[in-house]
Amino acid sequence: MSMVKEISNVVLKQVGDGDESAFKSLFDTYRPNIYTTALRVTNNEWMAEDIVQDTFVKVWINRHLLHSLDNFEAWLYVLAKNITLNIIKKQDSYKAYAQEEARAALIRVYPEADYLVQDKEFQRMLQEAVDRLPPKQKETYRLIREQYLKRDEAANILHVSPETVKWNLDQAMKSIRAYCLANMKEMPFVVLLHFFLKYF
Repeated sequence: MSMVKEISNVVLKQVGDGDESAFKSLFDTYRPNIYTTALRVTNNEWMAEDIVQDTFVKVWINRHLLHSLDNFEAWLYVLAKNITLNIIKKQDSYKAYAQEEARAALIRVYPEADYLVQDKEFQRMLQEAVDRLPPKQKETYRLIREQYLKRDEAANILHVSPETVKWNLDQAMKSIRAYCLANMKEMPFVVLLHFFLKYF
């Protein structure tokens, strides 16, 4: 896993000190490479997203270690690799396993009561965003993201082409993300990241 851009020691120190804006910068830098590598290994978009989620949640949980690392990228690579192997081993029930792992990690930092309140709030916000979608986008979202149908299956039900399904889903996801981000600005970034990857 070769990282495409090095993050500065200053940013790593800021993350280690709990700076969420620096953590977002770190996430934006390394997320594409980790996701692409995970997708190549697993050939599964859901698994790849879970690997990204678990990796960065654990980076945040262990941010106190960043001060003493000689090679952050090597450490991040090993972390992502181990998470990938664990998820592959448990692939029969990987979604539940990965989400529970990330949830357990977050609760070590945020009290469970706070986590559950924020989870409920995010679900409410997500439902509001879905309800605001145009009918075709809403129906497409529900078939693909809630009923887990494949694109061809959804296309048959909706009597449209797979390309139309893809376009409607892409537009729906853009609208949902924009709505949630606009209304959840006060949520800690690492928690927001967890919920976005959990529900998207």
